[in-house]
Amino acid sequence: MKNKLKVFFIGLLVLCMTSVPALSQSAAPLVIEPPKIESDSSKNQEMKNSVVSIAIDGIRYILKADNDNELVGNGVKIGLGGGYIAKSWYMNGMLDILLGPYEPTRDKQLNVDYVGTGLSYWWGTSAQTLDLRSSEGSYGFAVGLNYADVVGRSVGRNRKETTNPADPENSNLIDNYIMRVTSFSVTPALFFAWLKGARPKGNTPDLLATRLEGYVMTVGVAIPLLASYQAHYDKRGDVTEQFEPKKISEKGPLKGYSLLVSLNAFLGF
Repeated sequence: MKNKLKVFFIGLLVLCMTSVPALSQSAAPLVIEPPKIESDSSKNQEMKNSVVSIAIDGIRYILKADNDNELVGNGVKIGLGGGYIAKSWYMNGMLDILLGPYEPTRDKQLNVDYVGTGLSYWWGTSAQTLDLRSSEGSYGFAVGLNYADVVGRSVGRNRKETTNPADPENSNLIDNYIMRVTSFSVTPALFFAWLKGARPKGNTPDLLATRLEGYVMTVGVAIPLLASYQAHYDKRGDVTEQFEPKKISEKGPLKGYSLLVSLNAFLGF
């Protein structure tokens, strides 16, 4: 019995000694890789957020004085400027050219054509949690500050003048009408944006190329904080005065509001 146990333990010892080299040869060495570290250049890549803006606005003016002087009718505003589009807000400043309105005024006596210039500044913030440049589009709230200086001049003859120069109906009619309107307004509005994703700054051709970044449409109401007019015209006398014209000058404040719909295209360089 003792001899059998001795033989068993000797065989087990030999088996262990022959298997250890095979295990040591087949075992793969343990390699510890260092953690990957993102470079600062890829993590903090600067984006191109500055844009050039071109805008066209449709405006409905409803501004009136206590007398018959008024600025009422439809006009157009064309703007050119620059702006900045961030993740959740944008701002935009423009130089404006104002055309119109071209409407009858002074009790429908005269057709008056208005032309002028102005300045506009807009700031808007998104009402969503999405990026302002989201491919799904975005919307939000905006406020504008608008300065305008327009001059209107009468075009053509008086609309109520008869063919008979001696007709009493021609008494007290107005000719050579000129009115200048200066206003500074604040415009609360809603905006809807369709913008492409921002491009990183770089020197490759696709990053340097000019592209259309997208559109922003704004709908708002311009409320004048200051609005005044100066009017000059000739007023005819009656029959007893042989319709002799008199020079008239008037000035004062204007009250009312204007409705605005604006479409702004942004270009990235």
